[in-house]
Amino acid sequence: MKSQSSRHPTLTPLAQLLATSLAALALPALAQTAEAPDAAKADVASLDRVVTTATSSVKSKMRSSVTVTDIDQDQIKDFGPRTEAEVLLLIPGIRTDATAGAGGNANISVRGLPIASGGSKYVQLQEDGLPGVQFGDMNFSNNDYWIRFDNNIDSIQTLRGGSSSVFASQAPGAVINYISKTGKEKGGSLALSRGLNYNETRVDADYGDRLDKGLYYHIGGYYREGEGSHRSTPNALQGYQLKGNITKEFNDGKGYVRAYFKVLDEHAPANPQTFISATQNGNSIGGFAKLPGYDATRESGVSIYNASVPGIDPVTHQLTNTSLTDGITVNSKSVGLEFHNALDNGFTIDDKFRRSQNSGAFQTQFLNVMTLANMLSGFGAGTTVKYYNGPNTGQAVTASNLQLGLVSQGAAINTQTPDMGNLVNDLSVNKQFKLDLGTIDLKGGIFHSRQNVVQRWAISERLVEVGKNGAVIDAYDSTGAALTTAGLTGYNNQWGGCCARDIDAHFTTNAPYLSMNLQRGDLDVDAGVRRENFSSNASYAAGTSRAVDLNGDGQITGAEKNVFLIDATTPRGLSNYKVSYTNYSAGVNYRLTPDLSVFARTSKGNRAIADRLLFSANIDAKTGLLANRDAALAPVRQNEIGARYRGHTEHLNYGVSATLFHSTTQEFDYDQTRQDNPALPNYQGPKLNVVGYKADGLELETAGAIGDFALNVNLVYSDEKITTNLGAPAFIGKTESGLPKLRYTISPRYTFGPATFGATIRGQDSVWADGGNTIRIGGHYVVSAFVNYDFGKGLTGALNVNNLFDKVYPAGGGGFVPGSTTVFGAGVENGRTINASLRYAF
Repeated sequence: MKSQSSRHPTLTPLAQLLATSLAALALPALAQTAEAPDAAKADVASLDRVVTTATSSVKSKMRSSVTVTDIDQDQIKDFGPRTEAEVLLLIPGIRTDATAGAGGNANISVRGLPIASGGSKYVQLQEDGLPGVQFGDMNFSNNDYWIRFDNNIDSIQTLRGGSSSVFASQAPGAVINYISKTGKEKGGSLALSRGLNYNETRVDADYGDRLDKGLYYHIGGYYREGEGSHRSTPNALQGYQLKGNITKEFNDGKGYVRAYFKVLDEHAPANPQTFISATQNGNSIGGFAKLPGYDATRESGVSIYNASVPGIDPVTHQLTNTSLTDGITVNSKSVGLEFHNALDNGFTIDDKFRRSQNSGAFQTQFLNVMTLANMLSGFGAGTTVKYYNGPNTGQAVTASNLQLGLVSQGAAINTQTPDMGNLVNDLSVNKQFKLDLGTIDLKGGIFHSRQNVVQRWAISERLVEVGKNGAVIDAYDSTGAALTTAGLTGYNNQWGGCCARDIDAHFTTNAPYLSMNLQRGDLDVDAGVRRENFSSNASYAAGTSRAVDLNGDGQITGAEKNVFLIDATTPRGLSNYKVSYTNYSAGVNYRLTPDLSVFARTSKGNRAIADRLLFSANIDAKTGLLANRDAALAPVRQNEIGARYRGHTEHLNYGVSATLFHSTTQEFDYDQTRQDNPALPNYQGPKLNVVGYKADGLELETAGAIGDFALNVNLVYSDEKITTNLGAPAFIGKTESGLPKLRYTISPRYTFGPATFGATIRGQDSVWADGGNTIRIGGHYVVSAFVNYDFGKGLTGALNVNNLFDKVYPAGGGGFVPGSTTVFGAGVENGRTINASLRYAF
């Protein structure tokens, strides 16, 4: 029999890797051998990598009492993400909806903290230690709008819970930090990628080098165009990013000053909720498939007939005709400075500054799918409908001549965001003391940010046919009088008339913080406190309904009877208040051996509410003061214990990180896209609510390598429950719909000469389809695969396939559309996409 070292890896060593990884937590010493392997191979889980994100002092993961995950360039490229949300799927503990599209608008959360109103309420996305925007859930301007992964990024480091409460504002859940290359290491690349079964072409380039001793730079970016993973219109996806920095070292390399810039200019289609076929068997929903004649994994809600929408500006009262094909438009220009200097007297000074001019728009057609009969029932007896445009213009709409028998009564969105800019600065001073007790690092600092939210909403309800190139349809009452105009039931009337809005808001945060870190032998103890001082200074106005003869024909018909406009003479609402609150975090880490450490941490952080508090009863619109102070904050408490271990056998190097966590929060939830119900006692309906949550779970990360074979297995188990629900007390003790208890990724890779083959299996268990937890949606997994081939001399080719088996699944929860027991509305996993790329590194 040949020795194990001479055979190619088989299922036997794969099983060994999994078993050893899990057993390592309980019996680490048994895996040790006398000879130490190569250091790089021994640290396959990157446990020696330095933690730089939201921490008190620079130290390795093995010495840190926080839960941190690093993802490098190679891991992300092998996974082949098509959107920023898909990049984040690689991070354990982070939950995101990866169906939103290349422009952003994903829902991002962590450790059971809720996504009650959309966006990223408790998770902050940073670039080089500063937030891209201060609030992750601003309406129509989530934090993933403003950040892109490209070859400029060296790695993404994520700190979950813990010290994020002390070293970041408005981010008690997690900080996800995109760390840029600096050019200190010479090199660059040029890459071309092309979608083989979808329309997208992308060019990436970057380069860094030294200009002189202690002087170096890096610059790079990308350009892409096409449609993205869903069919839309030519060049619906188009844009570029250019980033650069230059660094000058001084003080014998102990100090540096760095200047940087970024320009991001892009529009990308938004992929709204869609629909697939499904069956219900008892209390279980499954059998998911594409509807005959419609592929929800590739089609979009925008057609050649609904790609533009007539409207009226709610403030200027000028008529408009808006294209909806651009989806999410972002234009961001940033400049920044970073200063670091370690003085001989033990003091270290750090300052990071960035000013960003951000603007954009959100323009798309949302689908609210239902049967024709269901829609007609909402208009009254005798209502008829006709095609407004398309090949059947003027003909009666019937269930039989609709493509799929389905229609949509949903939002045609035109939201302009002319100023979402911000200014951020983080200044800190660190002093190290060497005492008999140990080495103590004291760090004090002050963080300042100013975030603008200047927006204008014009969102109208429109009737459209559902299907490929679905037409717009009009409704008529029993006498033949028009109820709609060009499919519109009104102008700026969506979601109960919420959506003629003008917002001029500015939010300021000033946060002094102090931390202490003690290192004594193998013991590390740290604690920190942050005092947040938050203020809101805003004015805002909403429209009221009136009848307006918009086309000037002397008659008021159809949608002209329901036009929401803002009157300049009506006093604007005010938001003018201040709140202060204290965050804290404390942790301890102990290295039992050089390869095993254990840690524990407790923390409390708050998340101030920004523009989502406007237009609600939580603010007195006349005085601008808070009606309820608690409504302005969302406190988060987290406790965690964990362990990290790395080991080796004769053939195997591996590492394991495990964290048990308990988290709670309570928030005043306000979402204008839901309808009020004032009939409920002490409660203004689903639009305004008080909800609380708790979660208990485990995060497990493993990495291992046997020769040319490597494997990463990450899983998160989270038991999440509702603890408070003022609007629906019956839901207390239940789990929100769409939340799986178990999520996992399994990523094997094998190198055979110049070729590397790999895959990522991403899966979850079943979820509840309803808030009452009576109907389940089965679990699923999605397989993606890649092959890389090194041609030599810096030239590499790659083929990447996402959703290799083209599976059709709802990404989270969902439900049958009104009037149907076979059509299921949900965010749907993207279908199979195949991408080829060629990269030259130099």
